[in-house]
Amino acid sequence: MIPGLNSNVSHAGVDYHVQTEDLGGQNPFVLTLVFRDGAILAREKVNYHETLGEGATEAQIKRFMGGQHHRIIQTLLAGRIQADAASESMLEPPQEATLTPPQPASFTTDENLDQLIDEYIRSRRARGPH
Repeated sequence: MIPGLNSNVSHAGVDYHVQTEDLGGQNPFVLTLVFRDGAILAREKVNYHETLGEGATEAQIKRFMGGQHHRIIQTLLAGRIQADAASESMLEPPQEATLTPPQPASFTTDENLDQLIDEYIRSRRARGPH
């Protein structure tokens, strides 16, 4: 099993936590969850054997995970995952998010990750201290 990815993201004054993990070789899925205040708002679970093939290397799976994680963060920052704190629906079991299927080749360079990190740091600085 490959270590997971975790990011804290703010959008429209709301803080979210995005978590992506590999569920392991016997359960070849990458699972991404979006949390707000401990509640799951959205999830995406993708079988990477179907996309990468059963002989996928650890490096390929890591890139796939990074791509999925990055894409979900971009979806969140685009306002396509939203939560209303007063919503009753937050108490119901989470629904599968309707998100675009992953494109594993879309996240192939460290430059994309560096850009995402830079954008995140700038947004945190703009908000000021908590």
